[in-house]
Amino acid sequence: MGTMKKGILVLDPRTKILLLLGINIYVFTNSYVWAEIIVMAALIILLLLCGVYKAALKSAVTYIALLAIKYFLLPFCPEIILTSLNIVVITFRKLLPCVTLATLLVQTTPIRLLMHALQRWHLPQTVIIPLAITVRYFPTLREEQQAISDAMKLRNVHGVFQKLEYIYVPLMLSASTTADELSQAITARGIDNPRPKTCAVSMRFHIQDYVLCFVAIVLLIIAFVLL
Repeated sequence: MGTMKKGILVLDPRTKILLLLGINIYVFTNSYVWAEIIVMAALIILLLLCGVYKAALKSAVTYIALLAIKYFLLPFCPEIILTSLNIVVITFRKLLPCVTLATLLVQTTPIRLLMHALQRWHLPQTVIIPLAITVRYFPTLREEQQAISDAMKLRNVHGVFQKLEYIYVPLMLSASTTADELSQAITARGIDNPRPKTCAVSMRFHIQDYVLCFVAIVLLIIAFVLL
């Protein structure tokens, strides 16, 4: 299928996009915690099957921590800060399934196949180009942040203010430069060429894609019924 195979399950990029859309809409329209837990557990299993083990572990630990804060810590907080903390915890809980699935999309889908999938849907270039740059931008920025952090560890830089000065300030200054470089690189590859693009990889749905697309459609229907 052409995706970066890491685990025993390989999904078409279009399946991941449709599932991401369905999960996003469902999570923000659903108010039942048990349904949210089921969705999150299913996503963690999906990440494990796709071979994204580190992200699956992080998502599981983070979600359990958010539930623990919600039901075991917040009831003992003073009323004056309970509302604010409750809003923050719920917001992070709602965002986590979306971030988890987006991580799966980014880590298991090469940019060229993502673009090819969007072109198969006949989306305009004004949508494909910014999305391709955005998906590539954050991993590149993370790599740069990791390189700066490694350099600061070698220089034995400690303390919050020193980290702000030596890590985050250079990272923010280079953020716009990174975006420009990615835009130029992707333009040099002919992304803005209006002619139809070709792909050496055969892209088609398999049984797992049909099953997950059906799940995404069901979630969308449930979400609109709940509205």
